[in-house]
Amino acid sequence: MPETTSSAIESMRGRQAATAAAHDAANREALLEHARMGRSVSTWRDGQVVWITPAEIFARYGLDEFGRPKQA
Repeated sequence: MPETTSSAIESMRGRQAATAAAHDAANREALLEHARMGRSVSTWRDGQVVWITPAEIFARYGLDEFGRPKQA
């Protein structure tokens, strides 16, 4: 019985990692979509609502201020 429980737990951990990765990818795409449209996005930071500008969103993902990959 313990082997079955251990197997089930490992399976859940694997799904949890996949779910977190999918969430991160979806969040990235949503933020970049807003930035491409020139929209700022609000978030909660240090107990306050703050606005993240499109330039800040692009910088977060290593892109230039126009959303293009930075030139080396």
